[in-house]
Amino acid sequence: METDSKFGSQPPEAHGPEISTRKLEANRKNALKSTGPKNPEGKRFSSRNALKHGLLSRELVIEDGEGTENVSEFKKLFLELIEDFQPQGRAELSLVETVAICDWRFRRTLRAEAEGIALGARRRVNSTPAFQQMSVLPPSNMTNLILRYQTTIYRQKMQALQLLEKLQQSRRKAEPMSGDARPDAGEK
Repeated sequence: METDSKFGSQPPEAHGPEISTRKLEANRKNALKSTGPKNPEGKRFSSRNALKHGLLSRELVIEDGEGTENVSEFKKLFLELIEDFQPQGRAELSLVETVAICDWRFRRTLRAEAEGIALGARRRVNSTPAFQQMSVLPPSNMTNLILRYQTTIYRQKMQALQLLEKLQQSRRKAEPMSGDARPDAGEK
């Protein structure tokens, strides 16, 4: 049995039927007629085509499309957490940032859950009487997915908070006491 180097050790037939030269040429011509996005804005928009709910978005703040979020709201949340926790050093600041991100993403899951319920309610109103007897909750697979994300995000937030608390406690223990705060100050 002959082998072809581009197919490895198996003959070409093992990879499916060979395509005719005519069909291959037609495919190449059609590929040149692609009408995909040409400008940067179109490319950015089309990159979000597969986005279903945004829960696993690579972007921290979704700035375009459905579910648009406000960057200044995230910055405000982050600054408020910095004010609350008063982080010292990069490690503590990083943990505060993690808490902010988890809080932000958790809020996104709550919006997705609310939108799923609203969608279920709209479908129920515009449906047959038999369907109207069903729950307004989103489909169970979507509900389960949202609950799983909420649980994961909540755990990440709690882990960051616990680690931040430990770091801050150990830092405070290591800080020298001020003259007035020493237990023996004023006693002579």
